[in-house]
Amino acid sequence: MVDSVSLPLWLDDYIFNQLKANYCPSNSDMTVIDWDKSNVLNYLGTYFPRSYAESYCIFRNFFIKDLLSWIFRDKISIFDFGCGTGGEIIGLLMAIGELSPNLKLVEITVLDGNHAALRIFENVIKEYLTHTKISITYKVIPQVIEDFYDLSILDAVVTQKFDIIMSFKSICEFVTKERFEQQNAYEHIAKTFLPKLENLGIMVLADVTTYNSVSQEWLPTMMDKGLSKTGCNIVMKNAGYNQRFIISHSRHKKDESKVAWRIIQTRWRN
Repeated sequence: MVDSVSLPLWLDDYIFNQLKANYCPSNSDMTVIDWDKSNVLNYLGTYFPRSYAESYCIFRNFFIKDLLSWIFRDKISIFDFGCGTGGEIIGLLMAIGELSPNLKLVEITVLDGNHAALRIFENVIKEYLTHTKISITYKVIPQVIEDFYDLSILDAVVTQKFDIIMSFKSICEFVTKERFEQQNAYEHIAKTFLPKLENLGIMVLADVTTYNSVSQEWLPTMMDKGLSKTGCNIVMKNAGYNQRFIISHSRHKKDESKVAWRIIQTRWRN
């Protein structure tokens, strides 16, 4: 399985030389939604490449395993819950672009509460368009999710169905900030979005693997407990407790990240 990758040269140049991203790793809990522009540029130079690698490797390995379901598609739709600066979206686009030669159109909907991150996401997508023949349409939802009420409003606003729904390293923020009180955030988010999957669509959840002092639980354990209550089908997951991914770019060679990830589908079929 692929677990190591280099950032594409055009993307490396764009985020570090044009957007002025900084490589600045931190071991503290990430609550990205509160960050200002300077913090977001640190995130862009550090965690965007890591998210790119995680997404590219996870999706590439999945698409190879399930190639016949994706190789002939000329259009896909994506929803990213907590997209940040968009590293996981570019990783997905690069992976599926390499394996689906018929792909002509990708429709993207993203949600995030940090406006600075969303502006960078839009800039990165526009730059990506200069390096691909795939047409991209995108819709940005600048929404802070504070509680169950906000999630229910979002459920009413996002009415379409998607081929791919994903959330990378964002649900941990809801746990840390107790957005859903003492309830399992993975369970509630999965239950909200599973009905919005197209037939045979997939949802990908990836998150950090730390012990969360608020929930007093290791996050992969919390993820599995939450998903077990949704009735979903886990079609692919990391082996063991987490998976290590390696990303190399101009500011750091062989940078490492570890995440727990699950690819799930609904048990029912339309």
